[in-house]
Amino acid sequence: MTRAHGRARVAGAAAILLVMGLVTACSSNDAASEPSPVSSAASSAPAQAPQPVPASDVALKLPQDMYLHEGAPTEWWWHTGTLRAGDRTFGFEINAAGFDKDDLAFTQIMLTDVASQRHYKRTTLYSPGQFSPTSWAQSDASKDWYARLGDAKNQLGGVQLTAPGTGYTTAPKVAITGDGTGAKAVATLGSDGQVAAVSLLSAGKGYTTPPKVTITGDGTGAKAVAFPTYVAMSAPAADPTKDMHVKALLSDDPSLTPVSFDLTMSQEGRPFYVWGTGANPMVKSASLEENNYYFSLTRMHAKGTITIDGEAIPVEGITWMDHEYGEFGTSANPVKWILQDMQLDNGFSISNVGILTGGLQPALDTPMQGYATLESADGSTYLVASSVTPFGTTWKSDASGTTYFTKLRVQIPSFGADIVVSSLMDAQEFPASNGGSVYEGVAKAEGRFQDADVTGTAWIEQAS
Repeated sequence: MTRAHGRARVAGAAAILLVMGLVTACSSNDAASEPSPVSSAASSAPAQAPQPVPASDVALKLPQDMYLHEGAPTEWWWHTGTLRAGDRTFGFEINAAGFDKDDLAFTQIMLTDVASQRHYKRTTLYSPGQFSPTSWAQSDASKDWYARLGDAKNQLGGVQLTAPGTGYTTAPKVAITGDGTGAKAVATLGSDGQVAAVSLLSAGKGYTTPPKVTITGDGTGAKAVAFPTYVAMSAPAADPTKDMHVKALLSDDPSLTPVSFDLTMSQEGRPFYVWGTGANPMVKSASLEENNYYFSLTRMHAKGTITIDGEAIPVEGITWMDHEYGEFGTSANPVKWILQDMQLDNGFSISNVGILTGGLQPALDTPMQGYATLESADGSTYLVASSVTPFGTTWKSDASGTTYFTKLRVQIPSFGADIVVSSLMDAQEFPASNGGSVYEGVAKAEGRFQDADVTGTAWIEQAS
């Protein structure tokens, strides 16, 4: 996503506001002020209540659209949210994504342990030899649904470079040896005579322990290790939004600490259709190649176990799943965004997006125009104008050099909403050396909504 890592929350958003007649009512001065996170102007009741998007306008059909759409340029299932074990709080992300247009797939898995201020993460790419674009997820809605990347039975999921070595004039050879067969990897040489990366071309099969990785060439000192990782999601065909089983394993980058998930999830109530309809309203075509389709399950009752380096911890919570498919930007015109998802204690779910277009970069105390999709407890869905203003604190990543905003003020005038979304921990980044770093952070929400105080769980996402 740059949900090349990411989500199509921003493409065409400025035009959406104009075409749908969404007009913000927040002044720049009010949105940027910090003394109180809630202003009386923003929290006052709107003169005219917004109208919900008619249910008949929804472009998606479930359960069919929960399944893989063969030929879609992009498709992914993305779990995020807050899990708790007593007073202990965890943020998590489990994602499986396929990019048919690029002939690759990837997983992103992370766990934030708020109490210990630890963040575990792993991004793994899958080349054409490691997955099938038509069978990595189930496309037949008459069968049980699944999405899988990696192999839970194979202890080889990826290779991590631990030392770049020196003095290489050509790319060295990589050998993988163990009790399995078929593994292949290739080294990429940097311009400085060091190994820049080691990429797994085939994970082979039958490795019961992580195999040994050996790098040989005309230089010296390059080293790498193998690690296991996978994501496996499944659910019954009768209703794949319920009794969903999600299992995943990450080997932390760079510590290699193992973190595994074994969770069962069931949605309560109506799905959350982004834009109110589940289809980008600015795109006239209904084709997979040109439009973007997007729904979420925002009331997923989750229960199960997370295991951190051998410590099994029973957890539960109300979590969030995104399913998105279709067109999602290009390398020449990448999608950039800053978003806040919220599950409020008044029953509302909110996905709010700040618009980043024309090279715009977010800045402290500077409001950005945006839009919000809201769903009430009874399933009524709204698409309205909003603004988001970074204020207060920031966090700069040592790994990528990127500065992220960890406190954001969200204003939705038509709902009298003025809400502060704050990260529960600063360091929650998936770093990337190619400028594709992304912040995925567990957060909390606190403020005013329709003349009442609200709190809730939240999520912050910021693409670099």
